[in-house]
Formats: sequence, C-alpha cells, structure tokens
Amino acid sequence: MHENMHTMNAIAVEEQNAELVFDLNKAKIIDLNQLDTPRALNSEGGIDAFASAGAWTDVVYNPNITTAGQWVFGPLMDAPSGTSSTATVQNITWQWNIWNIWNIWNYNTNLTTYLCESTLNVCFDISGNFGAGGNTSSYNIPANQSWRYAFYYAGSGSISPALLGQNGSIAVTYQ
Repeated sequence: MHENMHTMNAIAVEEQNAELVFDLNKAKIIDLNQLDTPRALNSEGGIDAFASAGAWTDVVYNPNITTAGQWVFGPLMDAPSGTSSTATVQNITWQWNIWNIWNIWNYNTNLTTYLCESTLNVCFDISGNFGAGGNTSSYNIPANQSWRYAFYYAGSGSISPALLGQNGSIAVTYQ
C-alpha cells in the first residue's frame, strides 16, 4: 500500500464495519498556522466585520483507539437540517480529548488528529491542539457540510492501555 494511503476502519455508528480509504495525497491537509485568527464576537453577539447568516454546534463522543497503524473516525457532527448549502463556513472552533490512563497529563506524540469535513477532502491538522479555532472563509466549505474527527496512532498492534475517547465538539459560523 502507498505510504500516504491508509485503510480506515470507521468506528462511527453510521459506518460500523465500513472500510474507507483515506489518501493523504488527495486530501487537503491544512496546518493550523495557515488559518487566520477567528473573527472576534462583539458584545452584541454579532461577528465584527461581517454579518453572520448563522451558526451551528454539535457534540459527539469519540471512539476508543485500541489498535495502532489504522485510522479511526469519530461520529459525524452534522449541521441542522435547513442549513444553507450556498453559505460558506467563516469560522470553526473545536474541542476534543483522548484520555490515556497512564499518561493523562501529556499529549501522546504517536497520535495524529485531524478535524475533517465528511468527504475527507479538507482536513485541519489539530494534533495536540485540544481546543482552538480559525477563520476558514478562504476555503469555501459549505455551511451544511458535516465534520468528523480522524485519529491515527503510529505503529502496529494493540495499544495498551487503550486511548479512551472523550467528547468532541465543533461550533461553525457561516455566511
């Protein structure tokens, strides 16, 4: 198998037992340093410099990671029905965590974490960054796009103790 292509075993409820191929050469992997600072919310609840058409949030419970050398997906985080398909994401913020019973205070450097839109064409590398946000307006991502976390633990074989999935969330503003 090509070194940048990995078979992913989807753990998400809606895709249990599905095999997906994640080709890093086809996905646009965006480093957080490439994102602009999120546009700040002003005291009136609006967003400075533009009028936001809307916003949505979602929270999921990410899966445990028990095996090294394969990708594991979190469940889809979906926009509410009726969210515009012609509006684009302006800002996205996230918060996630994976807990390791033996190493609760340090990030496990074997773990790569992406926040991806559901087609896996655009992914933000959030490895070791448990909560932050960025201005994504230049990427023209539809506001009604679903998102998910993707995790890869380097190596092979069983991970002992397993990395325990915790809550993951996103907040999306769009116009």
